[in-house]
Amino acid sequence: MATNPQSPKRSRRIFLAVVGGVLALAVLGLAAFRLISGKPLGIRYFVEVQTWRAASLVKAVAHARDVQSQSKGAYTNVIFLHHSVGDNLIQQTDFRAQLANAGLSLWDHDYNYYGLRDSAGNSTGYNYFIPDDNTDPDGLAALFSQKVYGLPVNAISGLMQHEVIVFKSCFTGNVLGDDPQVEQVKGYYETVRSFIAAHPEKLFILLTTPPLNSSEADAAMGVRARSIADWLMSAEFKGDLPNLVVFDLYDRLADGDPASPQYNRLRSDYLEGSDNHPTARANQDVAAELSAFIVQSIQDFRSRQE
Repeated sequence: MATNPQSPKRSRRIFLAVVGGVLALAVLGLAAFRLISGKPLGIRYFVEVQTWRAASLVKAVAHARDVQSQSKGAYTNVIFLHHSVGDNLIQQTDFRAQLANAGLSLWDHDYNYYGLRDSAGNSTGYNYFIPDDNTDPDGLAALFSQKVYGLPVNAISGLMQHEVIVFKSCFTGNVLGDDPQVEQVKGYYETVRSFIAAHPEKLFILLTTPPLNSSEADAAMGVRARSIADWLMSAEFKGDLPNLVVFDLYDRLADGDPASPQYNRLRSDYLEGSDNHPTARANQDVAAELSAFIVQSIQDFRSRQE
């Protein structure tokens, strides 16, 4: 059956027209409500935010073909979802170059405000609007509960344009006040795992959550954080999923000496003041190991596809 070569362009035009119409109706509706009720709704701020979101969505859809064209079945199109710890890891090292030397293209997505950077490290001028800008375990569960579409109309669809999805929680995911929270966090990751199981065509690389420093987390909180990292590394979590691998970033950054005051918290030689962000030295140390892990994981996954 012949395929209309204009249909993708036509679909995008229809989609963009619908987005514009919905945005216009939303603005008019809120304006009408304000006139009728006399209550201020922060219309200017709302319009600015929604205009930004709409513009970002339009750019993402328009750029979709370029992003997807780099996915050629060789698992070289990699995206890394992160916040500030991941950003420092990229910016303070030659992490991107290390992957490029192995034939991999690394895209990365920061906070929504900063958005998506392409494989050259340049801003694309748009983002995928990660739900609530939240990459803590509950945010990851919300992200991986979204429906996947052929165009990047939501966050998960944006990420799924790539062949390899690397992701991690922010260190705030290790703020664990009691044991029931540990079980709750495990439940969030089980939601993520269910999504991964449903998409065997993609490779997912999860990084365990980086540790807090000892001024932010007491010993008991450190134990809870360690228990989650250990569980994520276990067969109980990973099961037999061939498209899920886990890099233990927590263990790489946390003090493993039971006699140390920083036990299960950020190592003192990777700590500056009371900052939870690992130092540049830590990032240099981790970058080489993580890049090698990603390269090997992709090679192993490719071999299983043959």
